[in-house]
Amino acid sequence: MRLELSSEGRYALRALLYLAWLGERASADRISTEANVPRRLLARILASLSRAGLVESEQGRGGGSRLARPAREITLRDAVEAAEGPFGITRCIMQNRACGTDAPCAIHDAWQAGQQAILEYLQKQNLEDFITQNPSGRVPPKA
Repeated sequence: MRLELSSEGRYALRALLYLAWLGERASADRISTEANVPRRLLARILASLSRAGLVESEQGRGGGSRLARPAREITLRDAVEAAEGPFGITRCIMQNRACGTDAPCAIHDAWQAGQQAILEYLQKQNLEDFITQNPSGRVPPKA
């Protein structure tokens, strides 16, 4: 089984980790270049992160983006849900219908418990945990 983020989810994490490592405001061009995030997607990603209260941005000369809270207060769950939306089972695994608790299928509870375990793990990890593991700040390391 593969659990994967969308491209935007991966780029959002790169941008957040870069800003956490940098510790100051950065222009979109700098974030794009140094965090290896496509410039054409960065504005949309930063807007999503801003709506979630993770990034604050200023327009104009001397503007840019920075973390809205300290890195230790931004969890991976915050970051992933800002980029991907809230996690939740939407389609029944066993039947072709919307998933719900009204008439759950045989696998519903197990699937929901697994999802909850993942969310709890992501909630325990914060950006500061990762910038201390990668002091070079290269997010991701460039080839």
